[in-house]
Formats: sequence, structure tokens, C-alpha cells
Amino acid sequence: MAKKQFKIRARLVFSGYAVVAAATRQEAEAIVGNGMHALLGKVEVSPSVEEHIKDWEFSTHADTTVNRKEEERNV
Repeated sequence: MAKKQFKIRARLVFSGYAVVAAATRQEAEAIVGNGMHALLGKVEVSPSVEEHIKDWEFSTHADTTVNRKEEERNV
């Protein structure tokens, strides 16, 4: 029997924290949400928010979540 190919949606989540200097928690969340970005193996802070983010710690090992909905892909 021929094997089928499936497109499986998955999410890689890197967890950690950022220490942020801001007037309110909402402002701090916005700074992190808009100013921190990650690629596999690399976390970056945008220069525009560099003065606000004092420290951060993120694991380089992601938690993987697989969406149970499978989509068969025709090749």
C-alpha cells in the first residue's frame, strides 16, 4: 500500500520572561509584544525598545503542540 502524505499543523512555543521598564503593565506587554522577536535559535530585541527591556531569559528548547486536524496533501 502506498504511503500518504499529511500536512500536520504544529506550533513551537519558546517560553521565558522579559524584565521591562514601563509606566503600566499594559505598556510593558505592548513593548514585549511589539519589540521582541524570535527565530529558531535566536531571540532579538528591536532597537526601538532596547532601552525598556532590561533583561530577558528564554529557553532555546521549544514545546511542540500538534494540531489534531490532519490535511491530506496531494503531491
